[in-house]
Amino acid sequence: MGRKKTSELDAEAIKQRIVATAEQLFRDIGYAKTTVADIAKALGMSPANVYRYFATKAAINEAICDRLVHSIEAQSLASLGGESTATERLTRFIIAYHTIIKRSIIKERKLYDMVAVAMDEHWDVVQQHSYRMCDNISIILEQGMSAGEFRQMDASKMAIAIHEALAVFLYPSLLEHRMNETDGDGSMLEELEQLLDLLFYGLSAKA
Repeated sequence: MGRKKTSELDAEAIKQRIVATAEQLFRDIGYAKTTVADIAKALGMSPANVYRYFATKAAINEAICDRLVHSIEAQSLASLGGESTATERLTRFIIAYHTIIKRSIIKERKLYDMVAVAMDEHWDVVQQHSYRMCDNISIILEQGMSAGEFRQMDASKMAIAIHEALAVFLYPSLLEHRMNETDGDGSMLEELEQLLDLLFYGLSAKA
């Protein structure tokens, strides 16, 4: 039993090395230009050995995206610290999420291309990310209802509606298209803030 456990730990360590190496190559030369042979060469192993752990390059990309979306979630949640109203917390959460995605498009172009592929393929890891983001929005909505700040509603359904309403500011390919149409960061952020004002008016217990 002990030897089997060690073998499983070793296999997981190798998978993490493959993922880390592939991510660096995707950052350096881009997802489309990186081959499994390139990843294997950087690791000092054969392509066949890489395929023992990941059936395709897309599977490696999916594992990398899983790490990235969890990082995005953690950074967005970090914006919620401190005492504030539910409106303020939800505003910070959404703006942080928007800013992180926008930054990846501008400053991490090659890495963004990889994420965009995952988004367009509707991989389960991306869908699960969306579900978790909606769960986080739902929690804030419930807190706002408990505090008498928001009207009573089905928080889960409203969270999905809010997430979908904000898609152009949060979904990478839509966000990139919108960025190309605007004059700069300021105008797009202003648009997001105006949309949030409208959403919060509808959520308010005093509306």
